[in-house]
Amino acid sequence: MLTWLLPLLTLAVLLFGFILLRETCVRRDLPEGWEQKRIAESGNAVWQRMAQDGREWLAHQETEELEVQSEDGFLLHGLLLPHINPRATVLLFSGWRSSWEMDFTCILPFLHAQRLQCILVDERAQGDSEGRYITFGIRERLDVPVWVDYAAQRFGKDHPLLLQGLSMGATVVLMASAVHFNANVCGILADCGFTSPRAIIAKVFRDRTHLPPRFAVWLLDKYTSFFADFHLDEYSTLTAMKKTEYPILFLHGIEDSFVPCEMTRQNYEACRSEKTMLLVEGATHGMSYLAARERVEAAYIGFLNKHVPQ
Repeated sequence: MLTWLLPLLTLAVLLFGFILLRETCVRRDLPEGWEQKRIAESGNAVWQRMAQDGREWLAHQETEELEVQSEDGFLLHGLLLPHINPRATVLLFSGWRSSWEMDFTCILPFLHAQRLQCILVDERAQGDSEGRYITFGIRERLDVPVWVDYAAQRFGKDHPLLLQGLSMGATVVLMASAVHFNANVCGILADCGFTSPRAIIAKVFRDRTHLPPRFAVWLLDKYTSFFADFHLDEYSTLTAMKKTEYPILFLHGIEDSFVPCEMTRQNYEACRSEKTMLLVEGATHGMSYLAARERVEAAYIGFLNKHVPQ
């Protein structure tokens, strides 16, 4: 009996590890138009209307396809939405298995109205960028300086830059902010970022399975180390916040059940630089702008006026 049991148990553990890796980190190429379908199925009338308005507005704007190369050799794709008289350029990073169209289409008209030209980034292993594994900010944070350097070379070293991210994208820009950029980065806007890869993976696993996450996260870490060359504890947002020198505007929806609002509170407390935090009542994950548009826009404009030259 034991002769058969041990191999079966080993096989079950190996299979469980592969499932964890696939469900959390492996690239998932989604069909064209998946964003519109997901928004339509959300039942959120405000999101549906604003996303449609944003898509129609964007269709009348000139855009330019961009491509840069990561330090480890991946071609990374982006889209430039220029402004005829830009006050600054904002680099936008989207969430886990999401896209800039999903996360930022609603806010693009507002950003353009503030004279901000946008670089909409496809993060590694997502969209049109190369890569097989999503690393929850561990490797993605190293791609941020590559985009910053591109923007500085393209628009001038003194041209003001902002970094903005939502969900995992917020974590990416916060993690990246621990280094000194060779450009005029004026500030960071982080909406519903998490504290660390381990923390968010454990939280989501517990929510979805109702099981203790300790063994699953340990096993996943072994798989990410072997197959994707990163550890879940290799870096964290909290570590970066103790080193950052850039002004940060933190945003989070209080009703967020995916990335708890408490994680932004922890990031805010750990942050050593100039900081502002706006918590939005009634907003779920990534929905602060939709739930309190006027408050978020006012906070954004105040941040711009304080940190970006007119």
